[in-house]
Parts: sequence; structure tokens; C-alpha cells
Amino acid sequence: MGELKLATTHEEAVNLANEINLTESALKQMKEKLKEYVKNNGAIDTGQEIWDFYESVSWEFDRNGLKEVARNMVIDGIDPWEQMTVSKKKLDNLGWDEKFLEKMGQKKITKRFASRKN
Repeated sequence: MGELKLATTHEEAVNLANEINLTESALKQMKEKLKEYVKNNGAIDTGQEIWDFYESVSWEFDRNGLKEVARNMVIDGIDPWEQMTVSKKKLDNLGWDEKFLEKMGQKKITKRFASRKN
């Protein structure tokens, strides 16, 4: 792949954005094909990396399990409130507005570069 030149006009930027969309779409299709191959035939070692299925582990606790987690944190000298968070999605489901939330916490805003459908 050659060196990409900086987009200096709106038209060049639009063309670059469209090229990114096409490339990402092709990449997604290629990964799906490779995923199917690995599923049927096993891991692929390219000499630089190994493509395979890797586990991602997370834990879910019911109400009593959460109580036990918090209790054991206290026993270990850990403040459970410093460890626990409420996700944006769960806060949104509560239906509370930002003014109400600001009374209890601080809003954190991060920026990420991405595209969204019109």
C-alpha cells in the first residue's frame, strides 16, 4: 500500500471517507471468511500472528452474589464503592436527566473519531 496523501479539500475528504467505508466493509467480509475457515480447520499461523478463537471472560453476579462480592471486598480492606460503576446504558434505562445525575456524580466526556449513519 502506498503512502496516503493528506486530504486538502472537502471533495478529497469525502472520497477518503468513502474509501474507508469500502475498505472496512471488505475487511469485515474477509474476516468472516477467515473465521469460517478457522472454525472448520483450526488456527492459522501467518508467521507474524496466529488467527484463532480466543476466550473473553467476564463475570455476572445475581443480587446475592453481588452482596458477597462487596462483603469480601470489605473483609479484604477494599472500599466496594470505589470498585463498582453503573454503565451509561443502565443509567439511560433509569430515565434520569443530566441535571439529576449531576447532583450525584460528574459527567465525563471523551471524544472518539468514528462515523455514524445519516
